[in-house]
Amino acid sequence: MRVGINLLYLLPGIVGGTETYARGLLHGLALLDSGHEFVVFVNRTADQWPIPGGSFVRVICPVDGSNRRQRYAFEQFRLPFMLREHHVDLVHSLGYVGPIMSPCPAVVTIPDTNYIDLASSIPARRRFPLRIFSTIAAKRASSVITISDFSRQQIIKLLGLPQNKIVVTRLAPQLGILKTLNDLDSCNIQSCYNIERSYIVAFGGGAIHKNIPRLLQAFAQIAGKIDHQLVLIGHLPPDYNVDVLEKTPGLLSRVVTTGYVPSDHIGPLLRHADLFVMPTLYEGFGLPVLEAQQAGTVVACSTAGSLPEVAGAGAAFFDPLSVDSMAEIIFRCIVDSELRARLYQEGQENLKRFSWEKTAKETLAVYHKVLA
Repeated sequence: MRVGINLLYLLPGIVGGTETYARGLLHGLALLDSGHEFVVFVNRTADQWPIPGGSFVRVICPVDGSNRRQRYAFEQFRLPFMLREHHVDLVHSLGYVGPIMSPCPAVVTIPDTNYIDLASSIPARRRFPLRIFSTIAAKRASSVITISDFSRQQIIKLLGLPQNKIVVTRLAPQLGILKTLNDLDSCNIQSCYNIERSYIVAFGGGAIHKNIPRLLQAFAQIAGKIDHQLVLIGHLPPDYNVDVLEKTPGLLSRVVTTGYVPSDHIGPLLRHADLFVMPTLYEGFGLPVLEAQQAGTVVACSTAGSLPEVAGAGAAFFDPLSVDSMAEIIFRCIVDSELRARLYQEGQENLKRFSWEKTAKETLAVYHKVLA
């Protein structure tokens, strides 16, 4: 079987979870050594993006991946001819959109429906074309892959696809996290990011669904009862009013924002924390939860989206719309040693459900079924 992997969407270091998915899936396929060939189509921006050797061939397409209009046009009108030129038996598009007039059977991965569920936070010029092309690609594809049961239900409801057309292949922790965890001396995390005491860690950012303002309110409620800092990997929301923090004396100095963090610092930042918190209002999968569990860090997260199915019994859950609920769970996870021990053990057990090799096996099963 000669499989085309459509990565025309890939902008290294920018597209986030879909890059992690692409890297992990190709890694898993390489581990399987299935005897199949893989032709990986990338844009000019990803011409140096690492792919496995052996049965993997890179084809650099003359298109600017950051120009969505140009990329959509190339994907629909030029890529089908290239699939034929490279004798591709099946094409798998990993980033929501694929060639509608494919000359061979097509599979498309739709990781989530955030462009519908979070419509108010995505510019219309990006949202509308994505919805149109992804919906048509999904309906024309032989099979649709998604990454969680939550996303599967959303795709059925919002795109109107039949249940038997959608297959769930879950993700795994980001490659390379373990290496950085085993090399903690490469960076003194505390001095790098002005961390002066024990800390709680979370990912910051300006997107509304990340729910950072409620996390800050919850931290303010319990700050007087614990001695921890709150470390946000990234930034505060750009429109957040820091006066809220200044109302409590000394609170502002206990909230640390790291700004940009190199990928090899993420693992150590998670490992050294007493607690990882994920307060999000929406999540199609929730990779940071698995990465925190892999780092051996206790996890508290919201009940939103896919998080309960991904975190399993290895997390303490709270209502993301309730500051009181969030504050209570965070406080318990800090002070209750029995709870912490249980969450750690359950987290390590939960990790056994996820691997990129498993993702690859399940993906290959979809290819075989489609071609059969």
